[in-house]
Amino acid sequence: MRARVGYAGPRPARGVAGTPSAGGEALRVASWGFRVRPGEALRVASWGFRVRPGEGTPSPRLDFTATSRRGHDWRRMAKLPDLVRVLDAAYAVDRAERPWLFGIVEALRPALEGGLGMAAYVYDASTRPFVVREPILDCPLDAEGLGRLFAQSDESYVRGAWLSRAAATASETPGYADHPGVRDVFWPLGIRDVLVVNALDPVGVGCLIGAPLPTLRTLRDDERDLWDRVASHLRSALRLRLRLASLEGRRPESAAASLSDGTSGAVEAVLRRDGALEHAEDVAIGAREALREAVLGMDRARRALRSRPRRVLSAWRALVRGRWTLVDDFEREGSRYLVARANGPAARGPTLLSTRERQVLEQLVLGHTDKLVAYELGLSHSTVRVLVARARAKLGAKTRAELIEKFRAATTRG
Repeated sequence: MRARVGYAGPRPARGVAGTPSAGGEALRVASWGFRVRPGEALRVASWGFRVRPGEGTPSPRLDFTATSRRGHDWRRMAKLPDLVRVLDAAYAVDRAERPWLFGIVEALRPALEGGLGMAAYVYDASTRPFVVREPILDCPLDAEGLGRLFAQSDESYVRGAWLSRAAATASETPGYADHPGVRDVFWPLGIRDVLVVNALDPVGVGCLIGAPLPTLRTLRDDERDLWDRVASHLRSALRLRLRLASLEGRRPESAAASLSDGTSGAVEAVLRRDGALEHAEDVAIGAREALREAVLGMDRARRALRSRPRRVLSAWRALVRGRWTLVDDFEREGSRYLVARANGPAARGPTLLSTRERQVLEQLVLGHTDKLVAYELGLSHSTVRVLVARARAKLGAKTRAELIEKFRAATTRG
């Protein structure tokens, strides 16, 4: 949306609903420019102006709604996130944990913050209550309040709030309104809801970014899809950080962070910014073209697609062929190089299943859709459906729910 504004004198501007300000000034819209998807209609819902006597050009506020034939509601599109900045912050994996987390918070703040600040923490979900490391609480909530919230959450609430969704608002969790921590901790602080981007890896370590909200809210499908994909990148980056700590001989912060499945974070390919392969281990040679396309996709996201968040996420995938994460690594003779590090998700569970089938089911246990699993692993949607069907046959599950429960039980026993 673009608007150029100017004064129209002491009377309301033609075609603009409203009244002049206290100083007798009204706002005239000189020109508008909108980008609306085919089949959508734009409707101006309300105007608001803030003009103080003696001040110059007023500050306009516009509330608009764009509705499509499919019924999508594209409100607040003036707050499009800069996802290139977000992903660059996420994949700055060589930074210490707190600066790394703070960089992600600041990159997400313009799009997520709802007037009550931001919060973020890395947590270990393998213990109760959670182990939280150095939370960033730039909001009314403090560390004591966060601890009380965890302590008052039973297993059912933990599963619904932290272990089953990547992107959601807290009020969407079953039992939210009756949760004692919500009543005792959130409400006295004016927090009615929290918009959450939650990146939980199947091994039990997660990274949560939250924006406290003064009113209740439910995510729309298009919002949820976008933030689900962002969470996929945060999950990939967090997993790589844990693996690099192991490679460098630093002890992981928790037992759950020990990812000893063979994908160690080691460099398996080196590529130039134009996608040319400079070096590849044997395991990566057959993926030459996939790696090249992934590098070029990242470049398109940075250059041509930056103003289109969904296109950025389509071009820049969290994993290549379920195994590699691409990160900027070094510069030589004036050229930047990217490295492909082995960073596939852990493949726990019954050995009856293939590695890829186990990786897919680990994602389903976390409540992810087939579509999100495909994005997460860098696979096609059809491939994920085939893998799910094979796993059902091998485990003798009649339904998807039964498949998930059987896999969860077998993984727990293992």
